Amino acid sequence: MDLVSRTPAPLSLARRWMLACCALAGMLLDAGIAQAATAADSAVADTSLARALVQAGFENVAAERSEGQLRVALENRRYRYSATAFGIASRLAAEPSVLFERRLGLVAAAAVYDTGGEGRAAVYYPSDGSYPAAPREPKLASTQKSLDLVIRPLFTYELGRLFDPVQVRLEIMPELRYNPWPGGRIRAGLVFPIRNDFDTDSLHPDLNRIRPGPVLLEQFAWAPGAALVSGTAGLLGNNRYGLSVGVARPLSGGRFLVDGQMDITGFVAFTDSGTTASTPSLWTGFAGVTYRPRVLDLAIRARVARFLYGDKGVELELKRSMGDLDVAFYVQRTQDVDPFTVTGVRVAVPIPPATRPVGPPVRVLPVERFSLSYADEAAPVGRYVGEVASREDYLRQLNPPSLADKADRFRGAVQPKTDTHPTWGRASMSGMTGFVNTPWCGTIGDRDLEVGYNTIPKAVAYDHRGQFRNDVYYAALGFMPHFEAGLRWTVIPGLKSFGELVPNSKLTDSDRMLSARVELVAPRVNRPGLAIGIEDARGTRRFHSTYVVTGIPMDIYQLQNRMSLGYAPHIFTASRHVLDGLFGAVEVLPWRFVALALENDTQKWNGLAGFEVGLGLRVRVALLDLERADSKRVSLGAGWSHSL
Repeated sequence: MDLVSRTPAPLSLARRWMLACCALAGMLLDAGIAQAATAADSAVADTSLARALVQAGFENVAAERSEGQLRVALENRRYRYSATAFGIASRLAAEPSVLFERRLGLVAAAAVYDTGGEGRAAVYYPSDGSYPAAPREPKLASTQKSLDLVIRPLFTYELGRLFDPVQVRLEIMPELRYNPWPGGRIRAGLVFPIRNDFDTDSLHPDLNRIRPGPVLLEQFAWAPGAALVSGTAGLLGNNRYGLSVGVARPLSGGRFLVDGQMDITGFVAFTDSGTTASTPSLWTGFAGVTYRPRVLDLAIRARVARFLYGDKGVELELKRSMGDLDVAFYVQRTQDVDPFTVTGVRVAVPIPPATRPVGPPVRVLPVERFSLSYADEAAPVGRYVGEVASREDYLRQLNPPSLADKADRFRGAVQPKTDTHPTWGRASMSGMTGFVNTPWCGTIGDRDLEVGYNTIPKAVAYDHRGQFRNDVYYAALGFMPHFEAGLRWTVIPGLKSFGELVPNSKLTDSDRMLSARVELVAPRVNRPGLAIGIEDARGTRRFHSTYVVTGIPMDIYQLQNRMSLGYAPHIFTASRHVLDGLFGAVEVLPWRFVALALENDTQKWNGLAGFEVGLGLRVRVALLDLERADSKRVSLGAGWSHSL
């Protein structure tokens, strides 16, 4: 049988279309399966990222991919800085992401960092039209599952009374805090008196009693595309109870903050005879705007206000955040019957631990920051209602200048600081950067702080020379680059204020002074610098100077040296001009931890030996008025410095 080869018949057009459709369906099915697998892998990766963030100590965590972009939300109650939290989140995400920080379970802001690793970020708020949507995934490690017991010291003081020179009130307030829902917080505190030197008065009749502290409900919420709204109701501060409502709107990416608040409160006190309360009828509040320059974590705030005790007026505040330390200088002009001007300083000091525990159902911790203020007037003017929800505090650190200022935190390593001063180039016996009594042409480093004490024997003291010694307590602060601020208290032991008028006066005479210096040209090795300054700028000016000074640091035979020359003219009327005319100084560092200085302070020749002993501590031994032959001219001092 012959085998005959046959050619298959051609496929019909319908069968060809059927096969093509089957092939296309198979390709689409494979692509769909691959896409589903990719989405599943992405969801698993996002879930793993969220769990890794929880392991790193964050709460209210969610992560999802939306429109091809990874979005991560978290609440940071562990680390001191938002920049640190964003840096950890960026490292764990390992790709460019939109980072959202929640506070009280509510999104406060979103940050998008540059891809160059410089640590600069653009910030968006829910009130912005371009605000990106936050992750909608369920939150991991909810803050609603934990309760905080915060231990908070309350410290009040007053200086300057003739028969009670120093009055102090110290109290401890344990406070429970709970976040029941997004944006909400319940607070309940109880005040325990420890020491009280103040007399009770009509404003505070229950000072010496265990009494309720703030017992209130706070609520923050965003009106999308409009503003951040806050409300507070309950027992407030300053023996007030009632209701407070506030509205704030960040503008220009957080460089401006328009903020306003209105309160209606009544008086309440818990005295021995029972609870006393008045009907809420007092209206107080303020409206203001805060501006933040691009390059520093600096806030310039102006307000008009109706204050707590019936006065009304304006306030201007200049606040610098250095790390988590806030230092603010302010001036108020208030008016009830007569105009009244108050100047002062507000300080918020961070309290350890810097890294706080999260996870336990009850956290027992000291308060995050301790606030302290000083005003040059004790009169009850320029006071706000206390313990009220603050939109400004809620948005703290969430603005581009603040994040840029803490870029080293984001990068995870502190960058070495360029210090144009020699190793021994810190505060002098006068409390400002210099030599013995004369100033240097530079300033203390930006965000550097030195506090210390010097004692000046009576034979060479500036105030009541030959009768009483002068004790100098000082703080020198690099408030901004090229700007140094100084606070100084000069106490004169043995001298009683107004003793000639009030023989029984117990008030030791003292002088409080504010000083400042501006570095016009920064000194460099073998290149001169130039600065102008003023000491004891206000009041009677008992230790006053205005000056211009130039100087140059030099390396000669591997020794660090400094020379300065300055002139102190009479510009303002003063009780005494400490520097009066031409002055100059020279300093040599023969060893790394030793400095030797010689100067003429327009009145006399002085010498100094300074020693660094480690941990930021320095001690000074000065010989004042070298033309004297006795030992009554030896001055001793010590200081401690720290970079914030």
